[in-house]
Amino acid sequence: MKDSSQLAESKLIILYMLNKINLPMSLSYIQEFALTYEYMDYFSLSSYLSELTESEYIIKNVEHNKTTYTISKKGYKTLSLFENLIPSYIKEKIEEYIALNKNQIKKELDILANFTENNNEYNVRCAVYENKAPLMEVNLKVASKKYAKTICDNWKKDASKYYLNFIKTLLNDKE
Repeated sequence: MKDSSQLAESKLIILYMLNKINLPMSLSYIQEFALTYEYMDYFSLSSYLSELTESEYIIKNVEHNKTTYTISKKGYKTLSLFENLIPSYIKEKIEEYIALNKNQIKKELDILANFTENNNEYNVRCAVYENKAPLMEVNLKVASKKYAKTICDNWKKDASKYYLNFIKTLLNDKE
């Protein structure tokens, strides 16, 4: 069993990472970091994330079966008071990991595709953002969950291609 200083350090590592990335970070990236560098095991990490969320140090967002986390103001204040408890070599590893993965993490956040059901109709929302400003948003109604899921999956794979094709189509002057 971890002692209280190891427990505190592990939670501070999570807060530090979320603060440094300054973006919503998916559960898979947090897990990848923690497990790759063996700072926490899977079950401990899950427990820490749950505790940090319940105590409002981090904010958990679940959208279309994807979970992301961000640091809250309360988490930031706590981190600023206790950041010195994180060893510098761990901070360096976090900063290296973020430098290597930030573009991929950001890319995943810049493309949005989700759907909701309403009276056996599926409302699909797809969007492309640049620096948090929408470049394109598309809202569709489709007849089945299968269609909605397929549209979302395809948008996530090739949103930039669809965006460019749409712009080219609109700019095509046939007269």
